Amino acid sequence: MASKIVQVNGATSGHDPNIQSQISTALLQNGGVKRIQQTLQQRLDEEGWSQSLQEYIVRLFRSGEATTYDDALGKVMQHIRGSAGEPDLQIPQSAKQGGAEAVRRELEKVCVMVDK
Repeated sequence: MASKIVQVNGATSGHDPNIQSQISTALLQNGGVKRIQQTLQQRLDEEGWSQSLQEYIVRLFRSGEATTYDDALGKVMQHIRGSAGEPDLQIPQSAKQGGAEAVRRELEKVCVMVDK
């Protein structure tokens, strides 16, 4: 089977859209996507990130700093990127690590399924 060569940031790599589709389908069918989402949400909640986000959004609307969804989204994204000061809404490292670990575990399960 021939691989499609894709350039990413000037580098080439083998990429087979069919394999990507099979992995995505397997993750959806076996509940892997849901488990990854749950793990990430749990880590964000444990760090207080979800609560901080909710409080910040409420403040934006109550103060009039945001009057539309797009206003609030723009301000939130600036804080997530770390370019807007307080509150610090950057994704906590523990949440990133937990999410990455969940993805690894789920991909290992999928690889076992694909190998069979």
